[in-house]
Amino acid sequence: MMGQAYLSRAAGIGGAIKASPADFLVEEIAPDGTIFEFGRQIERPGTPGPYLHFVLQKSDWSTSSAISEIAKRLHTSQNNFNFAGSKDKLAITTQLASVRGSSKEAVLGIRIKDIAINGAWGANDRVQLGDLLGNRFTIRVRGACENPEEKVAAISGELEGKFPNYFGEQRFGSSRRNTHLVGEKLLKGEVEEALIMYLCDSEGETHAEATMARKELAKTRDWACALKSFPNHLRLERSMLAHLSRKPDDYAGALRSLPRNILLMFIHAYQSDLFNRLLSERLIEGEGRPELEEGEYFCGETLGFPDLNKTEGEGWISAKLIGYNTPLNPREKALFDTLGIQKDAFRMKALPEIASKGSFRTLFAPLKDFNFDGDTTTFSFALPSGSYATVAMREFMDSKTGGRG
Repeated sequence: MMGQAYLSRAAGIGGAIKASPADFLVEEIAPDGTIFEFGRQIERPGTPGPYLHFVLQKSDWSTSSAISEIAKRLHTSQNNFNFAGSKDKLAITTQLASVRGSSKEAVLGIRIKDIAINGAWGANDRVQLGDLLGNRFTIRVRGACENPEEKVAAISGELEGKFPNYFGEQRFGSSRRNTHLVGEKLLKGEVEEALIMYLCDSEGETHAEATMARKELAKTRDWACALKSFPNHLRLERSMLAHLSRKPDDYAGALRSLPRNILLMFIHAYQSDLFNRLLSERLIEGEGRPELEEGEYFCGETLGFPDLNKTEGEGWISAKLIGYNTPLNPREKALFDTLGIQKDAFRMKALPEIASKGSFRTLFAPLKDFNFDGDTTTFSFALPSGSYATVAMREFMDSKTGGRG
């Protein structure tokens, strides 16, 4: 990943976020604009049906871990659950989820530390991934400069209610930050190299035993031995090693032992890196005001957030997340030539089940209902689905040495 240009020029307030879950509150916004507020019970009439929708509130739990624990308490499979969007672990979050085949009384009766159910109702359909308008954030910054109000006001004035819609670091892996690099190897047809990178890269690894196991495998390529030394929490890696222990040269088969959504994540991360590179370049060239380019369009809004399905004469610039079906303009062709890739690579000849035709994403995202409390150094704002609060906060916190670039 490359350094990314800022939209604002004024120096930020410094400090750090996510010192504790209480410093990072995320409240999901439903498609109709309803905010699933922290600590507030939601009452809806619901309808008789095989599904139960419920509002999950959690603190210091990942969404998948919370759902797994709830499934155990309900004596049902985790596969019976769905949710609109995954939420941070080191945060207090609310979100809509659904379960098939469980009663309202059972779900509301769940008692798990740092998990609460803020309402439940029957439904005919499950909650679909992406079925949310956005999220409202309340973020406290620790260790900021003294009297930060003036700096925040200056930056807010420069941003004019929006910020660059980069993909955040979370998109590229929680610690090792190599998800997009694995994706690049796969796009280039370097299946063995992609597998080795995923299994063996230890830079950024936070677990000592895992670090040693990865480094040892890089030296030996002994799959069976690695299966004994890789810690149990590396369950994805262990599933690949189990396959390779049986079929040592079947690298594509080993990758297919991963869930499809994990394989897709590699490709999506690479598309995200391309998007970030192009956006940063355009911010620098256009002095923070990039213009519509070939193959892009303006989209309108729904409830104050960009709506990619609404084509307008003016509005939010919708740029490309490049895939095999994406016509490339001169800027995009130049980047692909520099990187030595072809857009047809997204057809994924070695793993066609994760081919990606491409889509769109707005260059900027709105900072809706923005507010700053200088006494507690607390920011609050709402963002559309798919936009990152950490990316918005870098505009307000970073020193920006060297200006926009």
